[in-house]
Amino acid sequence: MIDAAASAGTIVEALKRTEAESEAHRVLSARAVALLHEAGMTRIVSPASYGGYELPVRALVEAERVVAHGSTAASWVLMVCAAHTFIAGRLPRRGQDEIFGTDPGMLIPGVPSPRGTCQRTKGGYILNGRWPYASGADHGDWVLIGCRGIRNAADESCPSLIVVMPKADVVIDDTWFTLGMRGTGSKDVVLDNVAIPEHYAVPMAEAQMGTVPGVESPLYRLPIRPALATMLLGTIVGMAERGLQTFIDQTRTRRDVYTGTMKVDSAGMQRRVAEASAEIACAWALTQQSCDLLEQAMRHDPPMPIAARAQVRWNAAYATHLCRQAANRVFEGAGAGAAHDSHVLQGFFRDMNTATHHAMLDFDSNVEIQGKSLLGVELNDAMV
Repeated sequence: MIDAAASAGTIVEALKRTEAESEAHRVLSARAVALLHEAGMTRIVSPASYGGYELPVRALVEAERVVAHGSTAASWVLMVCAAHTFIAGRLPRRGQDEIFGTDPGMLIPGVPSPRGTCQRTKGGYILNGRWPYASGADHGDWVLIGCRGIRNAADESCPSLIVVMPKADVVIDDTWFTLGMRGTGSKDVVLDNVAIPEHYAVPMAEAQMGTVPGVESPLYRLPIRPALATMLLGTIVGMAERGLQTFIDQTRTRRDVYTGTMKVDSAGMQRRVAEASAEIACAWALTQQSCDLLEQAMRHDPPMPIAARAQVRWNAAYATHLCRQAANRVFEGAGAGAAHDSHVLQGFFRDMNTATHHAMLDFDSNVEIQGKSLLGVELNDAMV
């Protein structure tokens, strides 16, 4: 069985050489994608029945963390597409045969939130809408989207769905002009009256809770939202670690422009790196706790207890807060030179303050969920 983190380590240096291309073209370098495939990264959570590794979430998170030391964009696209592979493991068998049958490492970009609509038609569904932020949209042959069910002309109801469909049937709209995370190519997916068969879809409510009938794998019986929130942390913690190490390396040779004294001798600078290091370490500890909770859930029938789901969601939000705080702390101490586009810490600052805006990591909503859980205020499944 693959050691995901160790395998990730073998491509870090090569990934560093792809970053400039990804950033300049606003899409993950084809070479970076090839490296992810070659190292087995794209099979970490894909179904074992098709040749995937079907490893716990922890293995993916640890691999993302290492990959982020080579390329933030590669780590992010790996995370997003692996999260969708994790979801696709709940689809009907016929759908999985088509998706994974020829390539268990197939990248699946997309957006699982219900940004568009679905309605019933003979033998399947009609889809419409626009889904922004489809990271890795230029890669892979399939795309995953979430749809809100609406009634059709015959007044037939339709459940909200998660759909995995051929990317050839969608339009990719290049809207990705952003502050940071430019190399992820997180463009819009657009559908206009596209018909899909039933075996490409699964009811969203059951998929979200891990209660899809007939799904036996403990991995694919995990709730989607807490698992996805945890997956995000691999990239964010790895990015924070790389940024801090870059700052430390540069600070060791910096002098104060007015006094000529070495920056490393400054008590303020020493405190800055100590606090940032502690923040990142605490974020990783929270990540590990979430992985523990998800693995406990895999040993029991779904759904995962709501208090555990709330804890995992809060861990993700607070760990993200700590990493963003660490990133801002070191950027503040990086000097005027860090304002230049050519400075590596400017890119780090932009990427961190873009990545941490992901809706799943929203601090305000997650602090409310955890506060209610701790105080015994009733929560419903739709919140967590």
